[in-house]
Amino acid sequence: MKITRILLILIMGFSVVFALNVPKASKYDAKITFATYNANDVFEIKCANGFVSVIKFSDDENIINIATGFSAGWDINDRNNYLFIKPKAYAIVQAEQNLTSPDGQKIEFNGASFIQPNPKDWKTNLIITTNKRDYTFELVIEQEKPFYKISFSYPDEQKIKVSKAEIKKKELENKQNLKKELEKTRVPKNWDFIAHVNKNSDDIAPDFAYDDGVFTYLGFWHTKTIPSVFNFDENDEESLLNTHIKKDGNYDVVVVHKLSKRILLRSGQKLVGVFNKGYGKNPLKQPQNTISNKVEREIIKDNNGTR
Repeated sequence: MKITRILLILIMGFSVVFALNVPKASKYDAKITFATYNANDVFEIKCANGFVSVIKFSDDENIINIATGFSAGWDINDRNNYLFIKPKAYAIVQAEQNLTSPDGQKIEFNGASFIQPNPKDWKTNLIITTNKRDYTFELVIEQEKPFYKISFSYPDEQKIKVSKAEIKKKELENKQNLKKELEKTRVPKNWDFIAHVNKNSDDIAPDFAYDDGVFTYLGFWHTKTIPSVFNFDENDEESLLNTHIKKDGNYDVVVVHKLSKRILLRSGQKLVGVFNKGYGKNPLKQPQNTISNKVEREIIKDNNGTR
């Protein structure tokens, strides 16, 4: 009894190992089928006499080589990532027939005869090599239930695509979050600014000024000219400041990437001095170099040491 059970298990095991992978039918029409690629599987392709079947591989796949065990009985053509398969009649040439009459006389036969595709004689294998994968098929005649189309799916490839899509989505989310952080409106900490406007320089004078403990903000009515912004240090020397501009209603706000005691605004011969009277009176608990405490500015230098 134990021996019988062991044999039964072994037989069942071998039946699983050597079973063909039969593509699964679509829920809409059984002639449209789908198969999951496995390099170690043999896929059964059911064809019918008088009908063509097509195998669709991956979109970026091109067929390189086709080999079958019975090429005379199958018409197989490829185009890009599609393979078209059709059983065809096999012609028996005159030399193969050796026809004789009942009295032993040789019969002259000038025409060829044909054997039509049938399940017994047309079963064979098909090997396909593409630029990405190898495929092994078994071709059979199934006149009643042929496959019109077989489409492959590739789980490993799909995982890679999903992984890349997730990475791209995450990168986009990080960029959007970073943009939101950098565009976030900070609460003004200091409005104590005064401006000295030189003659004929009113159109470069800011309408308001404040700082948030990190950056200085100079607001200009949208019709005004945006000047260049310079730091005016204790040695009365000027240095150009890094800035960017953002919109705030009808105002163009020049965001100066620094807190300065004295700022000079220049445009041609026009000059305006802006003085931060509240400089250093209300410092942040933790120093920052960007508008957001979640974003750090990093200065990158090239091989020459240039920023």
